Amino acid sequence: MKQATWDALEKVFARTPVLVAGAVPIEGLHAAEKRVGVKLPEDFQQFVARYGGAVVGSLPILGLRKAAVMGSDYSFVDVTEWFRRDGWTPTAEWVVISVDLGGNPIGINDDGEVWISDHDAGEVRMISPTFEGFVELLLSE
Repeated sequence: MKQATWDALEKVFARTPVLVAGAVPIEGLHAAEKRVGVKLPEDFQQFVARYGGAVVGSLPILGLRKAAVMGSDYSFVDVTEWFRRDGWTPTAEWVVISVDLGGNPIGINDDGEVWISDHDAGEVRMISPTFEGFVELLLSE
């Protein structure tokens, strides 16, 4: 990610440390990546390695650790597996990295694009071509 994005995140987390979980060893990320079967983009890997998981803007960004303000569903592995078991399209090809306020999964595909499966609108649409772009949208809220 760009330094400006890291700086903006650091500023938010310095003001409100309960929004961030804590660093994760890269080995844990590799094991999680194998479990979900989706190639994690570099920017998402860096975010999770550095922060573990966090709340940015109005949404959680799921990782492998729980920030104090996150609910019990904080692991992108567990949440991805739940949506897949429940038959949400197209989470079989995604890693679910967030859930919006309506309960819709937000995921990253193998190309690193961030998508939402909106059950109310009955559509799947791209939010951002990159994870960093998604973070920038959340930071601008």
